[in-house]
Amino acid sequence: MDKPKNYYRILEVEKDATERELKIAYRKLAKKYHPDLNKDDPHAMKKFIELKEAYDTLIDPEKRKIYDQLGYNPKNIDFSDLFNTYDLIKLRELFKSMFGNNFRRNLYKPPPETMYI
Repeated sequence: MDKPKNYYRILEVEKDATERELKIAYRKLAKKYHPDLNKDDPHAMKKFIELKEAYDTLIDPEKRKIYDQLGYNPKNIDFSDLFNTYDLIKLRELFKSMFGNNFRRNLYKPPPETMYI
């Protein structure tokens, strides 16, 4: 997983910035680094994508809360560790606790008897 980025620093805002301040900062920087306006700058596209990622995370209240608590973008959470640390029995127990014991029985329901008459 990539090194966590400081989205507040990328957007050049304070940690307690309002939604309006985020929009203003994003629009200013997006215009500055937009690839169509900076065709001669090879780093503009990368910077623009980074800005968009930071804005998308901080503008959404749920994602921003998770980012503030955990320090990274919620869509970049790495779950590959889950399968290495838990064996399949524990994983099955986890799904049983989430979906109940009747999970397999609910997958298939036969068609009504009158369907084929």
